[in-house]
Amino acid sequence: MASSPAAARDATAPFQPVYLHQLYRDPAPEPLPFVRREMLFFCRTLKWCVLGFIFLASFLVLMWIIFHPSFPLLNVSSASMSPVAFTASAASAECNITFILTNPNHHLTALYDRMEISLLYASQQVPLSNFHQPPIVQPKRGQTTLQANLSFSGIDLGGGMVSAMKQDLDRGSLGLTIKIFSVIKFRNGKWKTKSRYMRAYCPGVSFGFVSSNKSGIFLNPYQECQLLAEDVKLHEIESLIIEDG
Repeated sequence: MASSPAAARDATAPFQPVYLHQLYRDPAPEPLPFVRREMLFFCRTLKWCVLGFIFLASFLVLMWIIFHPSFPLLNVSSASMSPVAFTASAASAECNITFILTNPNHHLTALYDRMEISLLYASQQVPLSNFHQPPIVQPKRGQTTLQANLSFSGIDLGGGMVSAMKQDLDRGSLGLTIKIFSVIKFRNGKWKTKSRYMRAYCPGVSFGFVSSNKSGIFLNPYQECQLLAEDVKLHEIESLIIEDG
């Protein structure tokens, strides 16, 4: 009986050894179902989105810490006042105040668009004089000395106010108050903050008088002023621009 060609080929084929690890190896993994592939893609996308959000939030917090502006510091460093002259209802005196304005920010330049300094009679809060300071650009960690001439001449106070000031001088001192108003913003390169109102209040600026014909002595040098910040609204900015124009 003749053998088939296939059997002849098998008889002449070389022997192929079979190893143990080939008999017991794991079967090839089945492809993931479509739903599982979609879920895996969604989880990976969500993970990268969360990581990106954390990185962006950390970056913004770091920038806020670096560039968050601290408000300026203001001190009355020195002051002088001549003898006060009176008429029946008016008062006159020369008064000069020196301020130290400090920008405490390490990374921000302070821009003062306008500054108005007012001198008031403390006990009655009556305005005596005003001084307008030109715009100021203050560098990082900078200090600026401001000289304000707050002299008043022939200002009509009324008989009652004149009597009150004379009584203060007879007791040896005259208490005044200084109020400052400014519009301020901060800059780092091309980046700028929005404009804000700066209001400073310097109470208890007192002068001692040993005689009615001698100049006053400034009693509380290096007095720190109280500063308040308020946001500037859009229509207020427009009105400021119109006034400047």
